[in-house]
Amino acid sequence: MSKENWLESLEAVLVFVVPLLFVIPFYVLGFLTEGSGNYIVYSIYIACSVLLTKYNGRSLAEIGLTRKGLILSLGYSGILVVAAFLRSLFFAELKISPDANSWANVAYNLFYWMFGGLGQEILFRGLILFSLQRWKGWKIALVVSSVLFGLMHVRQGVIGVMGTFLVGVYWGWVALKTKNIIGTSIVHGLYNFIFTFLLLS
Repeated sequence: MSKENWLESLEAVLVFVVPLLFVIPFYVLGFLTEGSGNYIVYSIYIACSVLLTKYNGRSLAEIGLTRKGLILSLGYSGILVVAAFLRSLFFAELKISPDANSWANVAYNLFYWMFGGLGQEILFRGLILFSLQRWKGWKIALVVSSVLFGLMHVRQGVIGVMGTFLVGVYWGWVALKTKNIIGTSIVHGLYNFIFTFLLLS
C-alpha cells in the first residue's frame, strides 16, 4: 500500500462527489434541468478522469480506455442488454415510445444516453475502480465503485439503487476481466437509450 495509491483513490472519489455538491443546489433551485445538469456533471467526470489519470503519470489504458479487450468487453457487457430485452419481451408488452417521433429526437436521445454512459463508466468503472484496485485490491474496489454507482441513482429509490448496484458489480467485473471500459460505456449508453427512451413496457 503506497501513499500514492491512497491519494489517487481519494482523488477519484472526490471527482464523483465535488461536482454533485455544486450542481445539485442549482438543480433544486430550478436553474438547471435534469438534462443540463447531467451534461455538466458527465463532462466534468470525463475531463477530470482523463486529466487526473495523466496528471498521476498513468496511461489511459490503466483506466480501461484502450482498444485491447474491446470485443470481449462488448460481448460480456451486452449479455445484460440481451437478458433485459428478453425479460421485457416475455414478461411485458413492449412498444415504441411516442417520444421517438422524429429522427432528430431519436438522434438527440441516442447522443444524450451514450454521453451519460461514457461519463459514468469512465468514472466508476475506470478511474474509481482501477485506482481502488491498486490500493485495496479488486474485491473492495468492485464493491465500493458499485456502491457509489448505486448512490448516483438515488432518485430511483431503494430498489433502483440496489438494482444499479448489481449492474455496477457486473459491469465492474467485466472491466476488471477485460481491462476495458469502452465496451461497457457503449453498452451502458445503449441500455439506457433502449430501456429509458426507446421502448416502453
